[in-house]
Amino acid sequence: MKKYLPIYVYGSLIILAGVFLFVSENSPFQMIKMTLGISLIVGAIFAFVTAFVRQRQEVQFAYHQLHALAMLVYGISLVLLCNSTEQLILFTAFLFVFYAASEILFCNWLFNLAQKVVFKIVAVRALLGLVIGVGAVVAMNYAAFSVQLLGAMFILVGVNILLYVPVMKAKLTKQIN
Repeated sequence: MKKYLPIYVYGSLIILAGVFLFVSENSPFQMIKMTLGISLIVGAIFAFVTAFVRQRQEVQFAYHQLHALAMLVYGISLVLLCNSTEQLILFTAFLFVFYAASEILFCNWLFNLAQKVVFKIVAVRALLGLVIGVGAVVAMNYAAFSVQLLGAMFILVGVNILLYVPVMKAKLTKQIN
């Protein structure tokens, strides 16, 4: 458990940010911006810890580094540059378009390895990337529920991270045996 604590915190912070965004429709913009920005900066720190905990730089951990960097830039951009709800929606949609592309790239990366891949996991990750990408485009075009949709996508991303932990544990157990 202790070994996987950073990834649990990382995934949980993303879920909490999504829940906050989902229910914050009537909250002041400055509170939304600061809460979301700071929580994702802290989440990025835990994502970096997750990526650097392992000595070997496997694809899965390079993926966490990439996401940590994206979340860090996103969080800092929200805190320092975002001045309106429309900008928040655009920044967040851009983050999710990046996330979608990186999920699909990650799947391609796994197929190019000389290792055995679990097709079901790769298919779920590719589908998640497509759903997030389409969701980001929909959120940009339907202002009536953009913030709630973006919150739901944060929740989906966080749940995906938490669900990946058992896969990592199983992989580690197979390597030890």
